Amino acid sequence: MIGVKPSPSSKSESNKRNMLLQALHRRGSASRLRLARALHISNSRVCDLVDEMVQEKLLVEDAVGGDRRGRRGVSVRLNPELGQLIGFDMEAKRLRMVVTNFAGEIVWQLRESLRPPKDRQELVDHILAFVDNGLAEIRKQFANPLAFGIAASGVIDAKRGTILHYDMLPHAVDLPVRDLICHEVNLPCVMENNIRAMTLAEWVAGAAKGLNTFICMAVRSGVGAGLVLNGRLRAGSHGLCGETGYMVLPTATSSSNWKSLQQTVSESALGIDIEADGFVVSDSTARRCGELIGSQLASIAAIIDPEAIVLAGGMMNPQGPVWPHVLETFRTHALPELVERVHLLPAQLGLFAAAQGAAHRAMYELFPVVPATA
Repeated sequence: MIGVKPSPSSKSESNKRNMLLQALHRRGSASRLRLARALHISNSRVCDLVDEMVQEKLLVEDAVGGDRRGRRGVSVRLNPELGQLIGFDMEAKRLRMVVTNFAGEIVWQLRESLRPPKDRQELVDHILAFVDNGLAEIRKQFANPLAFGIAASGVIDAKRGTILHYDMLPHAVDLPVRDLICHEVNLPCVMENNIRAMTLAEWVAGAAKGLNTFICMAVRSGVGAGLVLNGRLRAGSHGLCGETGYMVLPTATSSSNWKSLQQTVSESALGIDIEADGFVVSDSTARRCGELIGSQLASIAAIIDPEAIVLAGGMMNPQGPVWPHVLETFRTHALPELVERVHLLPAQLGLFAAAQGAAHRAMYELFPVVPATA
């Protein structure tokens, strides 16, 4: 495989090591004692594992002030110099790529507009050219890329690495994007839904840091959501958890004329590109979009009972015209007991969040944690 993983004596030991690495990736740094308590592993075993990984240069120690009884006063963190993770995000109008260090911090980024392709081959050529150009620059600047994460739009099969269909890009039906990119980059590759990747990024270093159960909804070219439930990023029984863009909006007309949320409030549905042209919609359109999004969030909150809902994408800019109508509608229609408990939070990580989350996902693929129920 690659030269960053040791050969632990058992799957159980590997799981403990990887749990510890993922916990530090999300926390930034922590003492051995705090890690032991958070992961429900004995303090002595955590100390042994940490010492091993410090020797292997996976982790580094940071001395802190105060009483240093034993080693409790020494925090540990991921070694940012160990290597780099690459993240790629594609949506209907844009392509983005980032490099993060091993600690998850962005150290390089690139973006480009995606023009409407005339056919499938043109779409593939554009994606691969963007990846090739980016990787050429990355290899000039960074010595040790470890893996490549892909945040893919549309309805995807993450296990096969395939976009099943993407309403905004009709030529992407059954597109094996992971294998196409993997062949180009010659690195271990993993694919994730783009909004789940964004959710992971906001959980690691954004608005959802420290939360245990939350939803992240993004309104960009399309509409989607990610769910973290009881400390785990969920994909659902069939890998389709979070396809909120397909929630139907009933009207007084025949059901054959009903539209989905994605067909009504996304940038594509409104014919706008907020990143390129700014946020220009009429007051009536802003109100209608805010009411539809806020009402759907009220329904989702009643099902999930999250700590918070993180709102991402250009349409959800808190300085934009849609945001106040989302808040007002949510507060009016959510279950009263939830209104003051479920906070609507603006995303913090900006335009490259999904690409950053794809890089995080690649790191977790290198150091996987197998749930006890699996």
